[in-house]
Amino acid sequence: MPSNSFDTIVIGSGTSAYYCINALNQAGQNVAVVDERPYGGTCALRGCQPKKYLVANAEARAMAKHLDDP
Repeated sequence: MPSNSFDTIVIGSGTSAYYCINALNQAGQNVAVVDERPYGGTCALRGCQPKKYLVANAEARAMAKHLDDP
């Protein structure tokens, strides 16, 4: 089995990991990401981000309805 060499290993793939990995890559480091869940972590895929999009959409629809009804 081939082996890989990494400068840094990041455990977890949430929003904070994204910024950390991006900075490390820009610094020229070879980074491995270890997470049992899909890339993006809880917040971005199953937590606050989807909730924000759903709530924002519902609020926009409610505001539009208020404009339509005198």
